[in-house]
Amino acid sequence: RNYLCTQPGCGKRFKRAEHLKRHVRCIHNHDRPFTCPYPSCQKPFSRSDNLTQHIKIHQR
Repeated sequence: RNYLCTQPGCGKRFKRAEHLKRHVRCIHNHDRPFTCPYPSCQKPFSRSDNLTQHIKIHQR
């Protein structure tokens, strides 16, 4: 594993640079640009695939 997270107290390692970037954006920067479109919910997500999975609970 070549890519190390340098955030204090973390130290996670990743095989791919894009996975490290995603980790930093989601975990350390708390970036959540994807929001549930249901007005009664509007839960934010850091990844579009997680939002897609979440929307399925509204469509049951």
